Amino acid sequence: MRDVLPTPTGSSSTRLPPDQTGRRVLLRSVAALMALSGTARATGVTASPVGAPPPEPFPETVGLLVPGPQDGRMERWAGLIGPALRDAMPPGTRLRHLSRGGADGVTAANQFTARVTPDGGTALLVPGETVLAWLAGDPRARFDAAGWLPVLAGLTSGVLCSRIPATALHPGISLRVACASQTGPELAALLGLDLMGIEPLPVRGVHDAAAARQALATQAADAVLLSGPMTREQLADAAALGAAPLFTLGMPTAGGTARDPLLPGLPIAPELIGRLRGPPPTAGLVAAWRAAAAAAVTEFALVLPPLTPATLVAMWRHAGTEAAPDLQTQTRGLRLLAGAEASAATTTMACDAARMLELRRWLAMRLNWRPA
Repeated sequence: MRDVLPTPTGSSSTRLPPDQTGRRVLLRSVAALMALSGTARATGVTASPVGAPPPEPFPETVGLLVPGPQDGRMERWAGLIGPALRDAMPPGTRLRHLSRGGADGVTAANQFTARVTPDGGTALLVPGETVLAWLAGDPRARFDAAGWLPVLAGLTSGVLCSRIPATALHPGISLRVACASQTGPELAALLGLDLMGIEPLPVRGVHDAAAARQALATQAADAVLLSGPMTREQLADAAALGAAPLFTLGMPTAGGTARDPLLPGLPIAPELIGRLRGPPPTAGLVAAWRAAAAAAVTEFALVLPPLTPATLVAMWRHAGTEAAPDLQTQTRGLRLLAGAEASAATTTMACDAARMLELRRWLAMRLNWRPA
């Protein structure tokens, strides 16, 4: 952690006299013990047994490692999340955030894995695209997202809209889907269509909502995936261009994937798979779809590294749970999860090695995608 987030210079980092330093360490150790015994039950962290070493004191300076650019999407979320977390942490906690790499979060996640010590001093804030790169086998992704310990997650809606109506869908037809790449958020839409027996034809190079509208307007694509906090507003734009919702990517839950509570009248892909094709050809690919769909609707996830002491995980999760209600009032089109709910959502993203291998084989065979 220290070599990723260096101690800030200036008056804010002046060392306290020994008596005050000892008092602060004592207070932070007490706070850690209270967090572990009080909130750990709700967040899935087990208390230390009797006779175990005393709980680790919470660090005086903590940091958020955030993908760039400095004025990018994750930086804006960090600017909102950071102050709310700090206010819920032990008094006097200082919080810094450091921008690393590009918007997809792969570089930041690599540095998080390679350089951050699991001492509770640094958390990683990443978009769902980071996990999608890992699931797809992107060779740049040198991290294991399955080991991350979640603190907070922000989920949005994901809806595939098409100019071809749902009543006209049947196995054997093809659908041109606008996408930035086969391994971006549209991966879940492409895989879902294929499991329905519909041939997905990626129309690559569509990087934003304006380009997606243009692709629909010029009939360069039959379908677009709408996602993000403004999804409901984008549905009206798509309707004006003759595109109606086919299915949503749902919401990850402890039991799998449920219908999106913001769009409860729309089916999720597995419902259409059963309706159009019957039982899917492989349960492994359905599990891979659930993982990809969970990642696609994840606007951000705040996580700690594996092996972080349980007391410190509990304190971060306590801060996340305390901050969540205030953050929820400041956001629109976002479902904010903390504690056990955040754990359930991120667990759905982290499918096992066999499912990931099956997904990567599907990408190679059906979409002719090979890691660069």
